Amino acid sequence: MASPAHTLLRNARIVTQNPEQPLAEALAVVGDRVAWIGRNDEAKAWIGPGTRVIDGGGRLALPGLIDSHFHLLLGARTLGMLALEGAHDLAEVQARLRAHAATSDGDWIVGRGWAYRLFAGGEPIHRHMLDAAVPDRPVFLTAFDGHTAWANTVALRRAGILEGADTGSAFSLVVLGADGLATGELREGAAMNLVRRHIPTLSEDEQLTLLRQALRKLATLGLTGIHNMDGDAWQLGLYRRLLERGELSLRVLLPLSLSPGMAPEQIDAWAELARAQSDPRLSAGAVKLFMDGVVESKTALLLAPYNDGSADLGTANYAQEEFDALVTRADARGLQVFVHAIGDGAVRRTLNGFAAARLRNGARDSRHRVEHVELIDPSDVGRFVELGAIAAMQPIHANFGLDEQNTWRRLSGPARWPWGFAWRRLRDSGVRLAFGSDWPVADPDPLKGIHVCLTRPPLDHGVPDQRVTLDEAVAGYTTWAAYAGHQETALGQLAPGYRADLVLLSQDLYALPAAAIPEARVALTMVGGEVVFEGS
Repeated sequence: MASPAHTLLRNARIVTQNPEQPLAEALAVVGDRVAWIGRNDEAKAWIGPGTRVIDGGGRLALPGLIDSHFHLLLGARTLGMLALEGAHDLAEVQARLRAHAATSDGDWIVGRGWAYRLFAGGEPIHRHMLDAAVPDRPVFLTAFDGHTAWANTVALRRAGILEGADTGSAFSLVVLGADGLATGELREGAAMNLVRRHIPTLSEDEQLTLLRQALRKLATLGLTGIHNMDGDAWQLGLYRRLLERGELSLRVLLPLSLSPGMAPEQIDAWAELARAQSDPRLSAGAVKLFMDGVVESKTALLLAPYNDGSADLGTANYAQEEFDALVTRADARGLQVFVHAIGDGAVRRTLNGFAAARLRNGARDSRHRVEHVELIDPSDVGRFVELGAIAAMQPIHANFGLDEQNTWRRLSGPARWPWGFAWRRLRDSGVRLAFGSDWPVADPDPLKGIHVCLTRPPLDHGVPDQRVTLDEAVAGYTTWAAYAGHQETALGQLAPGYRADLVLLSQDLYALPAAAIPEARVALTMVGGEVVFEGS
């Protein structure tokens, strides 16, 4: 023993995720790393005058939980918005709007979280529905997935788009009604930004305050790391400020967000920033692109038409040539590439881009990632293995498609369901997976994600069961997620030399029925040997 532990956890059931020592009872932390792990009767050798001893009370300890698909700043901003999650019908949305308008200051009403099932009966999204609740203030509400917005008449007038507008992108649309006026439905970012640019922005200090609130919330959920899915130099600066003040209470992997038409040289500049960012709590060695949108708004790119009688295939955000060039450039600079691809057509185009980069640059351990993979053609499964690509998937998203009236289910159609959210089939085919939430799109609680991994029913009778085991679900948020971020030699398991990131739970997940897993709570969260949350 080189020196006493500054923290010692003992009397716990530690599932280490280390195949050489899968179970332990005690763990010693020196500095920010695990120094020793073993039996209770050996632990006292690590106790010194300044050692804090934590009694695990026989509870389950796991490696710190890593969310491989996250939007930290976007999620933090939602903490100050009108929440529409769980609104069951239009009347409830209108009631929440009226109540918010009666108590809120300022001009704009901004909210998020409404579900497409509000319109499952066939009535289209329309501004008049919002006008009926708030006719005299601008209202802007984004759907739970962030791919569609709903604006009232005042908001559309403020933005100057009541009579429509060219978004500059075939991927995005201001929807017009038969009267030639905007209905209030805005599809994808370019259309939404026509309104967003008129909404007063939060100051940097206001955003830092919201980030601190978010970090406190996430620590209570046992999250010790995230792979962010949007980023730029300004956002990197925000996290650096938190880091410098000792307030960045989880590890952040931040990519550069790319969009069509961006100067490729920005990738080179980001690669230099990434090399200069050396703190283990903040890294930046990746870029993020969108290949398509979502099934619910028919902006996901499919190989065959949507199941609604139309000939629509969705839309690609990039021409294959431009996409291949960006991926190849990022790959050549040693950056990891994250690509939003939901439709089977988008997944194929993304894999084509990864293959083009390998052909041009040569094979390397790139671990480029396809984010979401809600639909995949079986002929493309083997290409994941061949290219070393990772499927980064979000378990709670699968629940969005289970309701028989759900828009995803209806538009994707039965022929695609056998390969919808295909965790089990991908895993059995040798594809590497990583799990996350996509917060604020879905609940960031990883225990809820694990619960869905174990309990999700098939999409229909005769459709393959896509559930994974508890060991696999835990791995999806620990070892698999660490591997997906090139961090598997320091994170994802509890072993000597690894970072001391861990979570202590109120109940043993391995002793609970699957249905009861969401009842478990986090008792303690540790990041780099620092206790960032401790329950009562």
